[in-house]
Amino acid sequence: MIKKLRGVIVEKDEDSVILDVKGIGFEVFVAHAETFEKGKDYEVYIFEDIKENEINLFGFLTKEELNFFKLIINKISGVGPKKALDILSSLSLDEITNAIKKGDHTPFLKVKGLGEKTAKRIVLEIGGELKKLEETKDENLEIITESLISLGFEKNRVKEVVKNLDKTKPIEEMMKEGIKKLSNEKH
Repeated sequence: MIKKLRGVIVEKDEDSVILDVKGIGFEVFVAHAETFEKGKDYEVYIFEDIKENEINLFGFLTKEELNFFKLIINKISGVGPKKALDILSSLSLDEITNAIKKGDHTPFLKVKGLGEKTAKRIVLEIGGELKKLEETKDENLEIITESLISLGFEKNRVKEVVKNLDKTKPIEEMMKEGIKKLSNEKH
């Protein structure tokens, strides 16, 4: 199974991009395809949707988006990969989590083809699972904090830097960003 791809965007469509990985072009369906830049290098987390006659790849810039995508397609009957991607294209992950925490289904009505009944089911059925996703984020921040302290950076400063990291990025990128910010301060 394909879990992650890294390559250069050579083409983009309304809902997909062609990612060139060492000469092989993979069509990857993505949220916000318009934000991907041709000629730029990207690393995407992959979900493979395997059917009788086709294999579709769905790509995400963060593990949190991938986890939410999987959660939706596994928990909400009638919502497949394309519709789950439409949700992530219409709403940010923060908007989604805030709506679910508040028990408010109305933001989901922005998603083309998503009815009120399904929107309400998403809020109800995903609510409990959302806590698990939040715990993953917290665990990542703890790992980054402990790693930076073990590299010799001052504990209080590390906590301050980690608090201000872009939490939508993968853990590896957050770690690099933390090291960069802390290293620049030492000079």
